[in-house]
Amino acid sequence: MPTAAILVPCVLGIVGMINDGIPVRIWMQNPIYIAVFAFVACMGMNVRIPARAVVAVSALLIALTFLGPDIGGVHRWLSLPGFTLNAGAAVLPASVVALRRLADERRTVWCLCGAAFIAGMLCMQPDASQLLAFALPVLVLLIGGEFHRAVKWSGAGVLVLLTLLSWLHLDTLVPASHTEGILTLLRKQSVLLYLAGILSLLLVPAGLVIRGIRENRKCWTDIGLYYAMMSIAAFSGRFPVPFMGYGASPILGYSIMIWLCHTDDLSL
Repeated sequence: MPTAAILVPCVLGIVGMINDGIPVRIWMQNPIYIAVFAFVACMGMNVRIPARAVVAVSALLIALTFLGPDIGGVHRWLSLPGFTLNAGAAVLPASVVALRRLADERRTVWCLCGAAFIAGMLCMQPDASQLLAFALPVLVLLIGGEFHRAVKWSGAGVLVLLTLLSWLHLDTLVPASHTEGILTLLRKQSVLLYLAGILSLLLVPAGLVIRGIRENRKCWTDIGLYYAMMSIAAFSGRFPVPFMGYGASPILGYSIMIWLCHTDDLSL
């Protein structure tokens, strides 16, 4: 079951936080989020949602981050009752799935405009890791899709340019030990824990890609590429570590993605 795949990095993250003296109220949140979001996703398995609506809502939520206060010049978060949501981590996995559907149905305008707008917002936030993770599967669907050659390569060029710009202008936020620095915590505590953490993070996208190849469903492969890039970027210690580090947003994004991939008849 795909949801179970994120339990291993979650548990390893909890071990690292407990060993570092992080309060229970912090490390208990991730397993609670997994249980709640997985339950809600399962309850909505038969609910269909238009792919265009997924892309539009995702773009809107990312754009809304610019209306709230920034942190060190960075706009990534939406303030909600009870917690702060990283908009990109919460909506990009669903966006990748929806863009694949739009590309398969040759809805060129929705696909290209949606992808370009989201990528542009991520570059402006800035969020280099999320943009890198988003850009790779979108590049794959663009280059492999049945688009006009000029549209295909100009779109790919824009994505590559925006991604390069975001990595040339990285934010200066200080990493938190239980979020971006969770792998560093594990390395300090035990080499075995550190290696297990890296392996568990890589197994999540590997499982998704393998499932996509086995079932011949490109949406699983696309999302596997997204999480592969997220994990690789996180190894630098500058960016949030999905599922292992503290935070509801990656877990919410994963749960929504699972829901959309299982509602195979996403209405378009």
